[in-house]
Amino acid sequence: MTKPESAAAAAASHPNKVAQVAKQEAIDRFGEADRLYHLWQAPVNPHATERAAALEALEVLYENHPAEESDVADGRTYLLEVSMKQYERVVTPEAYSKAFYKMRLIKTLKGSKIVRFDPFTVFSTTFEAIKKHLGEPFLDSIAPKFRTGRRTYKATAKAAPAVAKEAA
Repeated sequence: MTKPESAAAAAASHPNKVAQVAKQEAIDRFGEADRLYHLWQAPVNPHATERAAALEALEVLYENHPAEESDVADGRTYLLEVSMKQYERVVTPEAYSKAFYKMRLIKTLKGSKIVRFDPFTVFSTTFEAIKKHLGEPFLDSIAPKFRTGRRTYKATAKAAPAVAKEAA
């Protein structure tokens, strides 16, 4: 029995090893696709499709991973750093209604005159503006932050990748 056959046989005999091998292959697939993607300089990147497919496979692997935990995983040739899920705010119509009511009471300085803040601007106002005028506690009360966003994945080669040289 050759070494690759014995490794495959050993992996097949243990379900946890099969999952570990599949995870390592997904990490290495993403790492190599990501490396090639970032090396390409042309406007149309031929590695974009492979990178997107590998990224999708990683997202499936980390779908049930706790949102507030990051991870470092080992592939055969790449080390993968996985971030926590990013924060997102969900703004409902009720939240806009509360912000509209509060903002209509604000007075601002326009030139040399004190004028009321136009509450209709709340519908095009950013979270930063709401936080600035009404405070972060108010913003958290109308649009709480949850870790429901995307994760980021960063693959780092354990050693310099072997690159086959093409004949000129």
